Amino acid sequence: MYQDPKRVRSHKCTVYLDEYEAAIIQAHANYAGVSRAEMMRQLMLQQAREAFGVDPTSLSSNVPVSAG
Repeated sequence: MYQDPKRVRSHKCTVYLDEYEAAIIQAHANYAGVSRAEMMRQLMLQQAREAFGVDPTSLSSNVPVSAG
């Protein structure tokens, strides 16, 4: 069913927010037209990429590996 079974989102992470934090996430999600979960996933992964210095354009599963 999935090309890569590791891409199935089956790991859950619970985050507790206060009313103000939840309102910010909801407003951002509404503005972007996505769900709160998708918005939080995008923000979390963006922060992780910045923290680890990963360039998102270099993350492609179609990059050929050279035999060298």
